[in-house]
Amino acid sequence: MFYRRAGTTITQSWNTANVLDTKLELNDTIAKGLKAEFLGNFLPATKAYGAKANFHFKQPNFHARAFFDIIKGPTANVDVVIGQDGFLLGGSMGYDVAKAALTSHSLAVGYSVPAYTASITATNNLSVFSAAYYHKVNAQVEAGAKSTWDSKAGSQVGLEVAAKYRLDPVSFAKVGALVGYLHEHMLIQLTGQDQ
Repeated sequence: MFYRRAGTTITQSWNTANVLDTKLELNDTIAKGLKAEFLGNFLPATKAYGAKANFHFKQPNFHARAFFDIIKGPTANVDVVIGQDGFLLGGSMGYDVAKAALTSHSLAVGYSVPAYTASITATNNLSVFSAAYYHKVNAQVEAGAKSTWDSKAGSQVGLEVAAKYRLDPVSFAKVGALVGYLHEHMLIQLTGQDQ
């Protein structure tokens, strides 16, 4: 069953696994830029059920998402990104209400313009650090590099580099290398596409 009216959509389904799903979407009805989703499912054979709520809020220079699993936990996962003139700052966190504990968190900062992007991230509860750079040199050549260090795994730093060359509008060749993660060994990959 499907229902849609002025920013409100209700979708119900019954799939081959015998799960009944219901989804209510409210797009720009509570606030401009806010999309709210409420999801429920029920499995009649085992009487198992689930309920989730998801929120996406987007404004100029601001984007936030929140995901709540109401039955399991309950848990919440939230991420936010703000930006101005190509500079970006973002973070995410997970929270378990039953345990009253932060389950995950990460941070990122970056700069992005059409020709290149640079970023620094700290993920896995601020224990894995990465720095990345991508450059669109011209219409035919793109290049990028990424360095990663896991503070819990030791002193070894991983390095990834890649380049892409466009042969014509539908064909390209890519070369990439992964160094450091494989006990001082190097892995090189060459791929291509021709249509």
